[in-house]
Amino acid sequence: MLSEKGLLIIEKLAEHNNELVTSKALAASTGMSERSVKTYLKEVADFCEQNSMVLDRKPGKGMKPCFSDAQIGKILDVAGRKSAAVSQKKRQNYISYILLSGWDTYTYALFSEELNVSKNVIMDDINELDAELLLFGIKVHRTAGYGIYATGSELDIRKAMRHFCRYPISDKQVIKTDDHRLSRRAAEVIANNFRSVNLSMAVDMIHHVERRFDIIFTDYTFQMLAEYIAIALFRVDVEKELKSGEQEQQVQKNGFIMTEHENMAKEAAGFLERYHGISLSQPEIMYLAMLFSCAEGQNRVVMSCEEALSIEDEMIVYLSNLLAANLIENELLRESMRSFLPGSIARTHFGIEIDNPFLSDITQSYASLFTVCFTVSRYYEKYTGAMPSENEIAFIALQVGGALHRNPMTVRAVLIGAAGYATGSIIAGKIENRVPDVRIVSILSSDRIEHIDEYDCDLILSTIDTQADIHNDMRFLYVSPLISAQDEKNIRNKCFELMTGQSAEVSEFSQMLSEEFIIFEKKAKNRKDVLKRACQLLINKGIVQSEFARDVLEREKVEATAVGCNIAIPHGKPEHVNRCQILVIRLDKPIEWGERMADMIFLLAINFDSVNTTKAFFHDFTKLLNENGATDRLREAASPHELCAAIRKELGWN
Repeated sequence: MLSEKGLLIIEKLAEHNNELVTSKALAASTGMSERSVKTYLKEVADFCEQNSMVLDRKPGKGMKPCFSDAQIGKILDVAGRKSAAVSQKKRQNYISYILLSGWDTYTYALFSEELNVSKNVIMDDINELDAELLLFGIKVHRTAGYGIYATGSELDIRKAMRHFCRYPISDKQVIKTDDHRLSRRAAEVIANNFRSVNLSMAVDMIHHVERRFDIIFTDYTFQMLAEYIAIALFRVDVEKELKSGEQEQQVQKNGFIMTEHENMAKEAAGFLERYHGISLSQPEIMYLAMLFSCAEGQNRVVMSCEEALSIEDEMIVYLSNLLAANLIENELLRESMRSFLPGSIARTHFGIEIDNPFLSDITQSYASLFTVCFTVSRYYEKYTGAMPSENEIAFIALQVGGALHRNPMTVRAVLIGAAGYATGSIIAGKIENRVPDVRIVSILSSDRIEHIDEYDCDLILSTIDTQADIHNDMRFLYVSPLISAQDEKNIRNKCFELMTGQSAEVSEFSQMLSEEFIIFEKKAKNRKDVLKRACQLLINKGIVQSEFARDVLEREKVEATAVGCNIAIPHGKPEHVNRCQILVIRLDKPIEWGERMADMIFLLAINFDSVNTTKAFFHDFTKLLNENGATDRLREAASPHELCAAIRKELGWN
């Protein structure tokens, strides 16, 4: 038999049947540590073997469950209940599809019968969907004696279809495409929900545009185009064409759609009419132009708007200051941003979504960099009036991370000791092996302390606890000749301060955190309730204005702020902050935070318009995320006092 945690893991595997799943992704979705997941996977593997269930383990890549429908049913039987995570998502997927497709004869009873759950469960599902659909401009209506139906503009319905209809509603065969850029999962969803012929035509249209304009679309934007064009063809097929109206005119009157995008749309429409006999109206052609403005090429940059060029410069300068890295002169980063940002800005403006295949790995492996890049959303808001998705932010983190790796910042250090050159060489070797950022450029004897200014160095390491004036030099750090784990940590912290130039701002951040603003929350139901109570505390204390709470909740609706490691960083607009404060919320168990889980929340009442304040926060916050075992040690704290002390200890404030 499976343990409770083993059962939770196999239910998540069943949810992602026929997909490659990593232990990191399982850890994020179950709220366990990656080590725990790997431990319980042995139990799950034994269960699969005993029940002839295929769990294909791919070393270095993950695992791929290949369960039959009967085997998935067996998993649910073993659970003794239907998995809430699986069944609710699929129920709401089905309900969304029915409502968005225009059916108006469905009642609670009919949904209950088809989905084999009670009417109360259906009512709860629809109530949740109602709130989420409103974010897309879609209103759910319930009319006694008539049925449940949804209304909204055609443009909004298409975007909602792509967002909510993420599972196939039938078991039709998926057409085979010769293009690896379209994932099997996406092809299955499109073909079964929006007809395989529409998927085939959409792929043909994109290929024609690529040939005609000598462009190769990136993997994720090729898939985006296939999804949205297939949905558009499906809607045209059921006589739900776009018409010239106020919302559709917004597509035509903005500065994001360039001449080349319009030409691409005309070519695609002409191809469709010549080879498939389908004629598209002018609003539909402009809709295609909008989609092409949201795509990027692998081999060249499509014509971009002025906003894209402005945001590129501003973001690179901002990140350079925040990370204290010379990104401004990195031409490769500029080229990649120049290619990525026009489509990203257009997608954010129009509300077009993409899937980032690296999202899970980035948020787990590069959590600190992802968190820092989260702050560039302010530039998207400035130019588009909308928040970018975490998929967009993850791509920026990937590009910035690559730039930092290509331009490593080496700290040049001088080592002072009293045990001779040979021993000094051994100590220097230990330091360089354990802290790759450090390069020992000179090994000096104690009598050279007074002449340290003759040496060009960033860091002075000494095994002598000297009382000389050099002790007051900001570059100075005492280390044990044994180079203990604490020494290694101290060296890393000193390097971080020297490379980022943020040591003067540490005290500013320490003032933002106090025991008074640490909450231990038990039996938390959902993130909305947690944030409401937390924001109210800040309002009552005069830290923020009442609008801050509304802003935090609105941001969470648009995009969850989980950043990996079961940590979230919700925040509001700086104009609603009276004074800077961090409120830490520790939950007794992880809860859903968007697509991930969170049990430690840092509610940020911070002025992100100030680079110094932002650097002060991320200087220490990234150290918490990067330090091995730091977040686990914080979770061992049993009270606000212990947690405050643990944070201070990890950051070296004590």
